[in-house]
Amino acid sequence: MIVFKFRQFIHRSFHNPKLLFWFFIGINLIPSICLFFTEPFSITGKLVLLLFPLGLYLLFFSLSKDTGLIQLVLFPLLFLHAFQLVLFYLFGEAVIAVDMFLNLATTNASEAGELLDNIWPAIILVCALYIPTIIVAVIACKLKLYLPVSFRKKWIATGALWMFLSCLLLFTSNNNNTGRFTLHEDVYPVNVVYNCGFAINKWRHSQQYPVLSKNFTFKAHKDVRSSKREIYVLVIGEASRAENWSLYGYPRETNPLLAQTSGLVVYKDAITQSNTTHKSVPLILSAASAEDYSVVYTHKSILTAFKEAGFTTIFLSNQTPNRSFTDFYFQEADHHQNIRCSPDGGMTTVNNFDEAMLPLLQHYVDSISGNLFVVLYTYGSHFNYKERYPEIFSLYEPDNVANVKVENKVQLINAYDNSIRYTDNFLYTLIGMLRKQEVISALFYTPDHGEDMLDDRRKRFLHSSPNPTFYQLYIPMFIWFSENYQRDFPEKVGYAVQNKPKPVATNAVFHMMLDVAFIQTPYLQPGLSLVSSDFQTRQRMYLNDHDKPIFFYNAGLKKADKQMIDKRKLSH
Repeated sequence: MIVFKFRQFIHRSFHNPKLLFWFFIGINLIPSICLFFTEPFSITGKLVLLLFPLGLYLLFFSLSKDTGLIQLVLFPLLFLHAFQLVLFYLFGEAVIAVDMFLNLATTNASEAGELLDNIWPAIILVCALYIPTIIVAVIACKLKLYLPVSFRKKWIATGALWMFLSCLLLFTSNNNNTGRFTLHEDVYPVNVVYNCGFAINKWRHSQQYPVLSKNFTFKAHKDVRSSKREIYVLVIGEASRAENWSLYGYPRETNPLLAQTSGLVVYKDAITQSNTTHKSVPLILSAASAEDYSVVYTHKSILTAFKEAGFTTIFLSNQTPNRSFTDFYFQEADHHQNIRCSPDGGMTTVNNFDEAMLPLLQHYVDSISGNLFVVLYTYGSHFNYKERYPEIFSLYEPDNVANVKVENKVQLINAYDNSIRYTDNFLYTLIGMLRKQEVISALFYTPDHGEDMLDDRRKRFLHSSPNPTFYQLYIPMFIWFSENYQRDFPEKVGYAVQNKPKPVATNAVFHMMLDVAFIQTPYLQPGLSLVSSDFQTRQRMYLNDHDKPIFFYNAGLKKADKQMIDKRKLSH
């Protein structure tokens, strides 16, 4: 009897165009309803979140008598809805950011596979919601279920009215993160469509980099010459957060080797200017900053500055090429080699440990005379953490994780801590290699950003979220000086030590590396160099999703993040 009644209900539903009309509107409103509960908006702002899309869908689905056809035409919107719900599963807030769209273009097949393995519940949910919706729309079209003209006129007028009222409410609405409220930035689905367009334009602009930067020159020269050979190394880590480094007070001994390394200057108040790799690495390797990001499209990288100053440049990478600025910088080096690319040139990758770059570096050091500048781009602590280190580094066990969930938090942290310990060994070995050369050398280390590890009740994981967290921002950063460098240039070392307690961000790296090597260029800002007496403490900025600078403390951080900032005594 129950089955029979259910079949009758389904049959009536498929022959009731008005019911299908409301079904389609309800399905499309799901992301907006979720955002109503998650976004930091004023009451009127939250009302706009519901009223504007409701009016929009009422208007759209009333434009044609065939609502099924309208839903099929709006299929791209269903895709955005699905993407949005997956984002909710990952981060619990915010709309699809520009960076999220760009990540689709810059994430390789292996990384995507690692992530998809851990978001299958969200994928099942969106499939259960939207595949039946498409099927229902197709059936409605075939059955030619049409809405009455009077019904359509009524809801066209109502939809237009709701949209008009929403636009009036915009003037009284506020986004508590940004201090303003706009239709194209804050109201779904308008903001997602805007973000998609922004991402496409940004991608096209970035692909013009070879042309736009072709004639750029730093006019760089080295104003202090040494009788000894000089080797300067910049190591870029991946997803490494200061919170899990014992050098920064973490109770587990994750940095036993660096802790006993002489010549190390550790900066304990350091943050990244971006939580996304495709932006954070160019901010490290170029003169661009959150405050002046546009120069990234026209200025060459630090490798070119060192080349102009007479250095042979080397770029070794354990990261898959992703068609971003970093790939262009990679090509600027005199010698460049990627150890993660598949030998057959396909989209899959080879999982080499970071140490595989060290023999290559040794080869270049031995075979090339003269001064060297080296960039080592490591895979560091990129998820899946267990795959970032050899079995011998499985100090903390169990460290095998099948799925990312709270129940597996211990295993996740164990694997992550093992990856940090492996990074400690990698950096210690690298410093040892430089020591043996008996040259003037310095090594600077910074990761691109940190990582969330299910740290609090938000259960956030990974990075690149639309709004950063304390754990994504707070990063380890240090410089090591060889004995020869300390002896010949004690003043630089003294300034590096003097500036230890001062707040710093990743936009200082470019200027510090040039200053360490005594390279002069009009683009060098001594106020951003930690080895300069002119280093200035300034308000640290974060590069937001639309490439605008915002004070990092106001970049969407929650109460839990600000409590951790105070606990770690970070300047703000």
